[in-house]
Amino acid sequence: TLSDELHHMRTAYSAALAGLPERLEPGVVTAILDAYMDIGIDLYRRNAWGELSREARIESALQRAGVELGELPARIIHEYEQNYQEGLRLLLGADHLLEVAGRFRTCLVTNGQSDRQRVKIERLGLAGQLEHILISAEVGSAKPDAAIFRRALSLTEVEPQQAVMIGDNALADITGAAALGIHTIWVNLHGWALPAAAATPEYEVPDVAAATARLAG
Repeated sequence: TLSDELHHMRTAYSAALAGLPERLEPGVVTAILDAYMDIGIDLYRRNAWGELSREARIESALQRAGVELGELPARIIHEYEQNYQEGLRLLLGADHLLEVAGRFRTCLVTNGQSDRQRVKIERLGLAGQLEHILISAEVGSAKPDAAIFRRALSLTEVEPQQAVMIGDNALADITGAAALGIHTIWVNLHGWALPAAAATPEYEVPDVAAATARLAG
């Protein structure tokens, strides 16, 4: 909700492909990136990152682009690790959202590995702007599991009906929070249809600025 994950993903993988010892034609690079983004977006929308390993996602993208695998998947992963921070940036309006949210008790709830998420949090300058940060790998529970949301409620010392979850993933963020009776604002950045398995958000907004307006109101 705060960082531009699709931009980060594409930029980091673009840098990884550019760093390969093999020289790939620009059209081939674009085809690989487009295929990888299609795969990543599908997994993201279904909250199913664990369904395919990073190597499996890369292999599938290469196959879709008509590129022989060979040692390419391993090399791309290596280059990606070297360029992981490329493309990290806040979404437009995220600074103002953090400013408004600062009037309340705050807790960032994010899924992922501790080392990667801590790098992103520091690089984006979020550490000093939030009271609490919960990372699924550190908590032992991942959105949409109730345990991580209960932990956030405990840290901020509020009841579910006093809390608001602002998220851009309808399944992980909105469905998980709504199950506990937490108010929800879905930031639908890409105009996607609500997944059939997702809870209906109290508010659906197109961008971070609109989410901020709802929070302030």
